[in-house]
Amino acid sequence: MEPNDILYGLGAIFVLAILIRIFGPSKGKVGERKVANKLDWLPRNKYMVINDVILPTPHGTSQIDHIVVSIYGIFVIETKYYTGWIYGGEHSEYWTQNVYGEKHQFYNPIFQNEGHVRALRRVLAEFEPLDIIPIVAFSGTADIKMDIKESHVVYWSQLRRCIRRYNKERHTWKEVKAICDRIYEVKLKPSRRTQRRHMTGVRSAQIHRERAIKEGRCPRCGGILVERDGQFGRFYGCSNYPRCRFILK
Repeated sequence: MEPNDILYGLGAIFVLAILIRIFGPSKGKVGERKVANKLDWLPRNKYMVINDVILPTPHGTSQIDHIVVSIYGIFVIETKYYTGWIYGGEHSEYWTQNVYGEKHQFYNPIFQNEGHVRALRRVLAEFEPLDIIPIVAFSGTADIKMDIKESHVVYWSQLRRCIRRYNKERHTWKEVKAICDRIYEVKLKPSRRTQRRHMTGVRSAQIHRERAIKEGRCPRCGGILVERDGQFGRFYGCSNYPRCRFILK
């Protein structure tokens, strides 16, 4: 093979890699597909799965990775495709990802999923009371370095087991179908316009959080942020504790 042929071949591979990176599915979308495949194994006479749901809210939209509607309750699942160590407080606003010493903060997915639950309750108000169970599911490439006591934070491999722990019937199959019909009725169709609307809402929510904290208010419930001493040093907590467990280091 001529040297020029080798160079042309390497160049083509390089260009292809860039195109895949730009136009190919994101890591998050790949993770959502993998989780959707796992959820597809749930018994279809008891569970109905709806993936990638964008719901309208008063301040924008709420994008939910997976909703599982069943006779045992409704499961709202936030998927995370992360690597490295994951640590932080269960009620802290931000968690930390550590990959070989390189640290990156991200918004607490438990809080993120609480927003999804609120959006879903607003849409399904006519069906209340509802048992809605939020679950955060991490890929096996992550190592969760914290003790979560009050919320469901699991690995993808544990997801079906977590869901099937709930075995007390809460809804009839007819109600399950009606709830799904309602979600399909109101959910927004994926489009560039919908994605722009969602990102505008995300930015608006971030500005609201930052403004509230700067003013000494809890961004979750509006309570006063009070400085306290804890096991790992001083922090700010909400004055409405224990009803609101917001924490800011």
